[in-house]
Amino acid sequence: MSITVDALTPELGRSSTRLASDAEVLDRVHRTLGPVDVVAEHDGAHKVSRVLQVVTRGEERAVVKWHRDALPHRREDTALHHHTPALSGDAPRLVLSDPALRLVVVSHVLGEQAAGTELEHDEAVHARAGELLRRLHDSAPPVRHDRFGPIIAADFERWSTLADDLWGERGAEERHAARQHVAAALDLGALDHVPAHRQLHPRHWVVDPGGRVRFVDFAAFEFEPWSADLLWLEYGAWRDAPALRAAFLHGYGRVPSERDELVLGAVAAVRGLELLVRGERRGHAAERMLGRSILDRLLGTALF
Repeated sequence: MSITVDALTPELGRSSTRLASDAEVLDRVHRTLGPVDVVAEHDGAHKVSRVLQVVTRGEERAVVKWHRDALPHRREDTALHHHTPALSGDAPRLVLSDPALRLVVVSHVLGEQAAGTELEHDEAVHARAGELLRRLHDSAPPVRHDRFGPIIAADFERWSTLADDLWGERGAEERHAARQHVAAALDLGALDHVPAHRQLHPRHWVVDPGGRVRFVDFAAFEFEPWSADLLWLEYGAWRDAPALRAAFLHGYGRVPSERDELVLGAVAAVRGLELLVRGERRGHAAERMLGRSILDRLLGTALF
């Protein structure tokens, strides 16, 4: 049940299907919303998803999103059906879900993306985001089991094998050090798993003019130990801003325990190595740099 990194990429054996065309998707949207005008569009990372912003003849705005693969659609559908209603108006409302097209249509969320603006560094915004994450985590009873350690260890070894194929002995010592963080998770035993966003960073926070924070994009949703949802903040926005971390955790109402920190370290080890390998295999410098940054910080080799 616990999945600590994104699903296997096609190169690792996951079956991949064709991304539906705009015409196919808009035909389905028209049958639900009536005629719409496309006002903005963009492709997701690596073109494995596509997003259109549309306006109906009644001047209602909606977001149309579809995936190439079934897993992210299933995750998003599950989150929007069963968990985001607990956030009330602080997440998009599901309008339509079509598994055949791997499509969701959701209501437009008012506000601007926090990433790249001063909102990303606003303590009040982080405190409100912490409150909102707690509501998401409390949207269903936790599921307690002991599979987190074995699953994350298997994930790490899969990426480590690929790293060995790419670089041989180069970086082997670093991978050994990262493996110790993963090994620590094997001793944690049973952990509570909660409904987790798993891509929680300011790119997925929308803030309206009144400072209200909303979450978007639930394509990575899964049940996870709660501290796993701190990954992108701990190794991103909070990196040199302890006050933001304190504000968020105050809003959340909980401070990570030693066990929670061990969970976070194991997730960071896997995700850092995954990004490093994926970036190398795909020729994406940004992914390599992000993976490098996570591992440097985790292992204490960064300059700051």
